[in-house]
Amino acid sequence: MSNTLFINPTALEAGLQAAFSARNKSDERHAAAFERFARAGLPNRRIEGWKWSDFNASVRALDPVEAFASDAVIAPSAFAGLKPFEIQIVNGRVVISDDERPEGLRCGVMDAMATIPELEAHGIVSLNVAMNRKALGLTVEEGVSLARPILIRHINDGAGFSFAQTLIKVDCNAKAQIIETYEGEGAGFYSHLNHMAVRDGASLQRYVMQETGASNIVHAMCAAKVDAEASFDQTSFSSGSALSRHETLVHFWGKDAEASINSAALVGDGRHSDFTSHVVFKEENCVTRQLHKGVAAGRGRNVFQGKFEVERKAQKTDAQMTANALLLSDVAEANHKPELEIYADDVECAHGSTAGALDEDALFYMRQRGLNDREARALLIEAFAGEVVGEITDEGVEAVFRAKVNEWLEAQ
Repeated sequence: MSNTLFINPTALEAGLQAAFSARNKSDERHAAAFERFARAGLPNRRIEGWKWSDFNASVRALDPVEAFASDAVIAPSAFAGLKPFEIQIVNGRVVISDDERPEGLRCGVMDAMATIPELEAHGIVSLNVAMNRKALGLTVEEGVSLARPILIRHINDGAGFSFAQTLIKVDCNAKAQIIETYEGEGAGFYSHLNHMAVRDGASLQRYVMQETGASNIVHAMCAAKVDAEASFDQTSFSSGSALSRHETLVHFWGKDAEASINSAALVGDGRHSDFTSHVVFKEENCVTRQLHKGVAAGRGRNVFQGKFEVERKAQKTDAQMTANALLLSDVAEANHKPELEIYADDVECAHGSTAGALDEDALFYMRQRGLNDREARALLIEAFAGEVVGEITDEGVEAVFRAKVNEWLEAQ
C-alpha cells in the first residue's frame, strides 16, 4: 500500500497505516475501506454529529498495535442465570461456546463483509472494515423461535486497538433474543460493527449493556434492516467510559414493521456516554417508539442524538421520540439533538427533550416521610431511569438491568 495516503500523517495515522499494511490477505475491498478511512479520518468535534464525542482526540495517545487476547480468567456474566448460549469476543477474537447450540441456530466464524453504502463515509466503520478479516456469523432459521437467548460478550482488556464484526440474520417468521455486553478494564479502543437483517414476519429483541472500565474507549455500530411485518426491539444501558458511543441505524424496507429503541445512560464523574440513532422509513405504515433517559453525576457527560427520516413513499408513519436528562451536579452535562426529516405528508411524528435537576419538592416530601437525603435521591433516580427498564418484557433480563441501575446508585 502507498505510504502517502495521509497528508502529513500524525503518529497515530502512521501507526494505523503500518498496522493495516502488516496484515495478511488484504484485498481490494480492504484497501478501498482503508482509503475511505484515510479520507474521512477519525471523527472529531468539527463534524456536526461528533461535536460532543471527539474520538480523534480521545485515541490520539493510544498505540494502534493490535490488542491480543489475554489469558485472564473471565468471570461469569450477570446474565448467566438466563442459561444463554454464550459467545465471547475477547479483544476482537471470537470464542464460541462448546455448549449444545439451540436448535435452529447456525453460527460460526466467516469472512468479514463490506458495509452498506450509507456507512461508507463513516471513518470508524471504514477503519473497522479495513482491519477485519473474519466475522462472527449468526443465522436463526426460518420459523424457529429460539428457546435460549444468545449472549455475545465483548471483553476488552487490552491497551491497543481491537476490531470485531458480527453478521446476524433472523429469517422469516423466526424469533430470537440477543444480549450483548461490553466489559473489561482495558485502556484501549474497541470497535464493533454489527449488521442485522430481520426478515419478513420475524422478531428480534436486542439488549445491550455496557459496564466497562473508566479508561475504555468504545464505538459500536448496529445497522439493522427490518423487512415487512417484522419487529426490532432494542434496550440499551451504559455507565459510560472515557468515551463510548453506541450508534443504531435502522432501515424499514417493508410495510407494517415496527421498532422500539430505548436507552438509559448513568454516568459518573469523568465518564462519557453517547447514544446516537438514525431511523429511515422507506415503506408505509411503520411504527417506532424511542425513549432515552440520561443521568449524569460529577463531570459526567450524557449525549443523545436521534433522527427520524421519513421518505416520501413512507406514508402513515407513526414515530415518537423522547429524551430526558437528569443532572446531579452543576458541572454535569446533557447534550441532546432530536431531529425529524419528513418528506411524506400523511404521518404522525413527534419528538421532545428535557433536562433538569432532581425535584426539590419531591425530595422534601420523601424526607418528611422518614427517608434520608441519600435514600430519597436514589429513589427518584431509580424511578427516572426505571422507565426505560420497565419497557423490557423479559422478566429475567429486566431483573439484571434493574440490578445494574441499583449498583450504580450504590456507588455514587
